[in-house]
Amino acid sequence: MKKTVVITGASKGIGLSCAKLFLKNDYTVINASRTNVNSIKDKDYHFIKTDVSREADIKRLFEKVIKEFRQIDVLICNAGFGRFAELAVSETKDFDEMFAVNVKGVYLCNRYALKSMLKKKSGVIINISSIAGKNGIATASIYSATKHAVNGLSASLMAEVRKDNIRVVTVCPGSVDTHFFDHPSAKLNSKRETLLSPDDVAEVCFLSVNLPERALMNEIEIRPLNPSK
Repeated sequence: MKKTVVITGASKGIGLSCAKLFLKNDYTVINASRTNVNSIKDKDYHFIKTDVSREADIKRLFEKVIKEFRQIDVLICNAGFGRFAELAVSETKDFDEMFAVNVKGVYLCNRYALKSMLKKKSGVIINISSIAGKNGIATASIYSATKHAVNGLSASLMAEVRKDNIRVVTVCPGSVDTHFFDHPSAKLNSKRETLLSPDDVAEVCFLSVNLPERALMNEIEIRPLNPSK
């Protein structure tokens, strides 16, 4: 039986690169996103429309995956976004929406995926965080807070479920050349060609899944080698 990976936000950026890499390595890939992607033509690629801020969507997602594919071997929580402003002029709407996707969505996906993983005593959960989850960044107080929350959730869950042979991995990329920097509030301090590529981060995710079974990389920082202006 093929292994199954569920990837949130796999229609672009890091999620799309993960989808392509896992397909290349003979996984069944489920893209849990609000929109589908037309660039993948593969019988092992499946799209399930999902808004990760809605618990009903996530519940339906994992029920459908278990019914159709019987198991979840890997979950990659990639869906997330950022809006930036100095805190004094930031908006409560942005706070609520970022926490709903970046934190609540990760929590719910982890929780529902674990139901299957705990039964079979195996699985890998990868939560895509950020260097912003380890550092304070001016104008990114809300986004940084969401990623700090992801780091805390992931570290605590790792301590809970390692005894069940379940790996929980937090991946903290530096700047990645994705649509993330297309938002007018995002500030880019380096040339895009010197940033990480989404493929770089996907390779790290795949590596963490395929370590020897006794090994766990529970937190990974990956940065551009030589970002330049």
